[in-house]
Amino acid sequence: MGYEREIDEALKIAKDAGALALRLFNISVPEELKEDQSPVTRADRDAEKLIAGRLQEAFPDDGICGEEGARVPSKSGRRWLIDPVDGTKDFLRGNPYWVVQIALEIDGYVAAGVIHCPCLNETLHAADGLGCFWNDSKTSAASVTRLEKAILTVSGFNAAWRSWSEDAIRRLIEKCWTVRCYGGAYNVIMLARGKANIWLSGRGMEWDYAPAQVVARHCGARFLTRGGGERIDEKNCVVFASGLLEDIKKILQIEPRMR
Repeated sequence: MGYEREIDEALKIAKDAGALALRLFNISVPEELKEDQSPVTRADRDAEKLIAGRLQEAFPDDGICGEEGARVPSKSGRRWLIDPVDGTKDFLRGNPYWVVQIALEIDGYVAAGVIHCPCLNETLHAADGLGCFWNDSKTSAASVTRLEKAILTVSGFNAAWRSWSEDAIRRLIEKCWTVRCYGGAYNVIMLARGKANIWLSGRGMEWDYAPAQVVARHCGARFLTRGGGERIDEKNCVVFASGLLEDIKKILQIEPRMR
């Protein structure tokens, strides 16, 4: 089954939400703190309201789960996962690597996803039956097979050390060619374009990881958790070029529970 309509709608909605957030980015909106002490801004809330409302109009039977609290129960077995501003810390500091993320999950399986970076005018999307595209051009992960040639990206070492072995992370850093740290989901854009080869994350929710999972499936990469599965609700993941599979499993001590 293809998801042309779902992707078309999600792309339009993500770009409109990104334009809304970008206007607020340019006027430096104030920061607030949520209960978990993570930052939130008017841009996060307004963008999520726009996305949730438009998705409800387009797919009234589908459920919605957004980072900032949007919740609609599903009547269809499908739900949309929304991260209206992934990278709020970057947003607040004036860095360009924050993104809008939207993904479609069907009975626990992510079938389509969009990652849109308004500041850089870059959009990555992937869906079953369609493939993976960056700015409307088909894209794929690099064919790298050696860690010595791989670029590692990390979304916060403190978080990574809480989910992965510190010694394993050190060995991975030592083995890789170099390390780069962009915004969390922007690392996925770089990986899908072949500009980076590994993304290690130690703290994320379903809306953070859903697009990465479907992107990996269609760009020639792998998405794994420390437990060896591909679930998006285990609050950690590593996404990497498929040719690095055995080295990644060995160094990060990933259990051989492959789907």
